[in-house]
Amino acid sequence: MFDLETITNVFNDFSSVELVFATILLFIAAVIRGLTGFGFSAIIVTGLSFIIPPSQTVVLALLLEIVASVHLMPKAWSNIDWKLLGALGSGVILGTPIGMALLAFAAPDKMRLIISSLVLIFSLLILKGCSYRGPRNFSVHGGLGLLSGICNGTAALGGLPIVTFLLSTDAQVAATRATLIALFFATDIYALIFAGGHGLVSTRIFIYAITALPLLVCGVALGQRLFNVASPSFFKKIALFLLLSLSLTGIIRSFMTLQ
Repeated sequence: MFDLETITNVFNDFSSVELVFATILLFIAAVIRGLTGFGFSAIIVTGLSFIIPPSQTVVLALLLEIVASVHLMPKAWSNIDWKLLGALGSGVILGTPIGMALLAFAAPDKMRLIISSLVLIFSLLILKGCSYRGPRNFSVHGGLGLLSGICNGTAALGGLPIVTFLLSTDAQVAATRATLIALFFATDIYALIFAGGHGLVSTRIFIYAITALPLLVCGVALGQRLFNVASPSFFKKIALFLLLSLSLTGIIRSFMTLQ
């Protein structure tokens, strides 16, 4: 489909240092995705935006997220909480277009700053031992999905509120991770359809994605292996550390852009 000359021309735009940076970043993001079930897009979009346009990094992340989910889904399937997935998915479907419509009134960087700040605060509270003890029903989970969809539509940070909430409950680690994998698989396809409709999917991005596949598969497989031997407490610590890192990165990025 792509000849060697076409592929070579695409990567001639980058220096050796940039290619090494992208390779290391992709592998780390893939390991994190295999271990926790989330975080890949946030790492990729934040890191690769230094060397390729943000619109390309978002679409590339979506393509690779879908591949990662396909790889992880068989082993996660039996642990998916289908009621939770249905409620979250329904809210996300409704909330994403609302979030996109809000872009006309709220700047993405300001929304990213607000969302990242809230995630940071709640992550610190969870780290201190606070937990959610209220009802966990369709209304609560559907509302969470709606909020997540709005956050996703305005600032591409839809996964963080869901992960923060689930970590604050007594939900089983395996069920949390499996449900996140299934949810992000569905929402990534949903978002990719929107991206395709706006003409954001290009040959260049497909070349990026195809050349990244070996690293992605190896990294996800390693993360999956780490999850199989990790204790629930270790998983929660890693996930919280990732949330704290991503929220701080989002805050810094927003301040840099707003100045």
